[in-house]
Amino acid sequence: MSSKVLCGGGVLGTAGSGHAKNTMRPRTDRGAAPVKGKLMKLTALIFALGTTTAVSLAGVTTTVDFEDGLTHGWEGPQGIGGSTYIDNTGGNGGGAGYRTQFNNFGIDFRNNTNSAFIGDFTGFDEVTVSFDLKVDQIGTFLPVSRPFVLEMRSTTLASGGYPWASAYFLFDWYGQDSFDGYTTLSTTFDPNAVALPAGWGGYGAEDPVTFEPMLPDGVTYADIMANVDEMAITTLLPGYFFSFDDYDFTLDNISISTVPAPSALALIGLGGMVGTRRRR
Repeated sequence: MSSKVLCGGGVLGTAGSGHAKNTMRPRTDRGAAPVKGKLMKLTALIFALGTTTAVSLAGVTTTVDFEDGLTHGWEGPQGIGGSTYIDNTGGNGGGAGYRTQFNNFGIDFRNNTNSAFIGDFTGFDEVTVSFDLKVDQIGTFLPVSRPFVLEMRSTTLASGGYPWASAYFLFDWYGQDSFDGYTTLSTTFDPNAVALPAGWGGYGAEDPVTFEPMLPDGVTYADIMANVDEMAITTLLPGYFFSFDDYDFTLDNISISTVPAPSALALIGLGGMVGTRRRR
């Protein structure tokens, strides 16, 4: 896993060649209390990162590329249906990738231990999650397409017998004939939004009229983003049921980029000036 400086301020989320765009606008209605929280969270992040990770005014990016033979908290399905493993030559560009070959109703890659991918994201103005995907097979007798979803889960906010409450983003439906080789799926979002942004859905309760999944009563999108204890890349789209199929696909370069609030950027700049003066 490597941590890199995020050099770009784009706010456009894309899936493959232009799918699932999610454009966010800067928020202007934040009060003093949220700003104070952002400063405290970013300060803690800087001290936690130490001197081995570069922190710039643009933000911080953490990428898991599996080249070191470790999954850094990412777990795919294992068991009687098949296995998930690091393929040392199956990644994007010929390096390592995380491959699943499994027979099931759907595939769930999850991370609930790596602090870069879980926690309270409301201390940031923007968050971008991306990964590279190659699909070799979905389907048993005939090829089928399945949804690929980013799901931010919170067991803390679960209620009504649900395993978690979550906000999820549907990139698109893909199968083995959707593209050649690898494609990159990416979305950028404002974790402080109250309502679900365009392209996002909620899980943890059921609409009594439409029977569609929804967030639990009183839980907002920002509430989920403040209490993420598991991030998942999954084909199990809430509200849908799927047949038992063979899956063979590989993930690579699972990445998260966080952009701090303007007030926190000022703190970084001030810290730099103080450091300069102390060295004189």
